[in-house]
Amino acid sequence: MRLLIIGAGRTGKNLANKLCSMGHDVVMIDNNANALTNIDSEVDVLLVEGNGSAPDILEKAEVAKADVVVAVTSKDEVNFLACHYARCAGVCRTIARISDMSYINSPLVNLERLGIDRAVNHNEECAQEILNVLCLPGAIEVTNLLGGRIAAIGFKLPSTSPLLNKSLEQFKEDERFLNVRFIGLVHDDKLEIPGGKSCFSEGDDVYVVLTPDDTASFLNWVMGEQRQNLRKVIIAGGSDLGLSLAELLEETSIKTVLIENDRVQAEYASELLNKCLVINADASKRAMFKELGTDIETAFVAVTGDEEMNIVSCIQAKQLGAGFTVARIDKQEYIPIIDKLRLIDCIINPYLALIRTILQFVHGENIVDVGLFHRISGELLEIAIKAGSKKVNMRLSETNLPRGMIIAAIQRGNEAFIPTGEFVLRENDRLAVYCLPGMVNKLKSIFK
Repeated sequence: MRLLIIGAGRTGKNLANKLCSMGHDVVMIDNNANALTNIDSEVDVLLVEGNGSAPDILEKAEVAKADVVVAVTSKDEVNFLACHYARCAGVCRTIARISDMSYINSPLVNLERLGIDRAVNHNEECAQEILNVLCLPGAIEVTNLLGGRIAAIGFKLPSTSPLLNKSLEQFKEDERFLNVRFIGLVHDDKLEIPGGKSCFSEGDDVYVVLTPDDTASFLNWVMGEQRQNLRKVIIAGGSDLGLSLAELLEETSIKTVLIENDRVQAEYASELLNKCLVINADASKRAMFKELGTDIETAFVAVTGDEEMNIVSCIQAKQLGAGFTVARIDKQEYIPIIDKLRLIDCIINPYLALIRTILQFVHGENIVDVGLFHRISGELLEIAIKAGSKKVNMRLSETNLPRGMIIAAIQRGNEAFIPTGEFVLRENDRLAVYCLPGMVNKLKSIFK
């Protein structure tokens, strides 16, 4: 598939890396020659220098040949125009990054008429991801599936977990496991889909799928005393992402403090927020942590544009007593290093929301949604069983899925649940299937 990315900043670079690794042809447009040079040295893409909203530049990039156009510059107006011209050129699928939410919420803006299939504000979506984790103590990742009817959560096993040194088959009679599907296990840096013989060790990252109603009780059992409720969140960084998170936290009972080093931005945040305490200061100063007070019930969230500072300030917060830390990390290559050294509890990459949206278009019509994790590879795909599919009227046990994929949950009508092998597939069922890297194309062919 051929994709045209407009904007070679951090967002565009992340997208290009992901799409090229999947074997797609990528063309990039940007008016910054240095940005293009940096990408050319790392990613195998076709580069075009110029204004991505200029018709002549789009023609030079052969926009009409693109299957998908993704406009992710820092200027919303450029993204609008690029998508509009792409649609005029016959491109069927367009995605625009939108920073100003007023464009999305205004009745004066009709995105469909502008030629935009999907508008994505990745800061809003990323803020919601962080909130989901903060509101579910014990989890290091939370992804909602099947319209929010099912949750996929990741957690790190503590030394007191009843799962330790036992295999899954030892819990087959335990009622707690009837509505839980284990989809991922990371042990000694190796990712696998757990089977009956899989055993768990302290420090393993475990990923499960279950209903939201069962999530809290299951985590209580798995984590025990290690699961601490949060009473305070300190946010470092008051720009778009930090501000969006603070606004969401104001709707909860969690006390929130926002630290912003830029005085003008701090004043703007203070005017916008109602309950959140806004402080104009440097969040990396130890004195600031001591003044605010950090303890086991405090979460520190570093979402500034400087990821090195985010890492350092999270480590410092942990040393001074914070119970949970979250860091925005833009460079994908940093994540496995940080994870292996166990420096930070939760890692957030704000570009995952855009990548997830693009993959919905890339994978094909029977893939209706895509879930991605920050700490483990692979994809969680929602597949619609279409009329005429060879899997209609087939039991799950008869689907004979190859190693590397697992059916995690199923939605029929408005009900979602964890199925057994005797469940019979029907037309219009939706399946949530987790696939290890390299298995996605096989999955799509299985459920045609």
